[in-house]
Amino acid sequence: MLENRDDLMSIVVLEAGAAWPTWLTEYQRLAPNALVIAQAKAETLDTFSGRVAHRVAEAAAGGKGRVRVGAIVCSDLVDREALALREGVARTILKAMGSSDEAELVIAGDGPEDNPSRHELFALAGALCEELGGTGVNVRVRFTTGKSGMMRSVIPGAAGAEPEHRVAKGSG
Repeated sequence: MLENRDDLMSIVVLEAGAAWPTWLTEYQRLAPNALVIAQAKAETLDTFSGRVAHRVAEAAAGGKGRVRVGAIVCSDLVDREALALREGVARTILKAMGSSDEAELVIAGDGPEDNPSRHELFALAGALCEELGGTGVNVRVRFTTGKSGMMRSVIPGAAGAEPEHRVAKGSG
């Protein structure tokens, strides 16, 4: 489990059209110094990418803390430009994390289950995981649900009754 310290930083990158995930506060508690970069609706992907790179480099050079958590909250876009933006942002955050012995990059989406963007997020996470093998950096993919945090997978039944099982749907 990641440990909370005051010198740790979280970086959150929010694409235009993406919803702020309720579970994000869990990560921000672990790394309380937050840098949030949100894309303006009219901002082009190239401009946003440049702004993210500049702000992350500025934060990393400022010496205000070590980057422990990075989160990229993605919209439903699946075009090449959006995919390239996400990969570039992920690499920028990973570079800011450096050779951390304990850090996490979360790639998040909020589209419906059948949206192709979900597959693209998993593909990006898989490629990054292969490159990061043997490091202390974890890459996770999460999708927004109505609930956040730990949830039971088994509901205790009455004495002698067979336990009822639930299938976790969309939890990350």
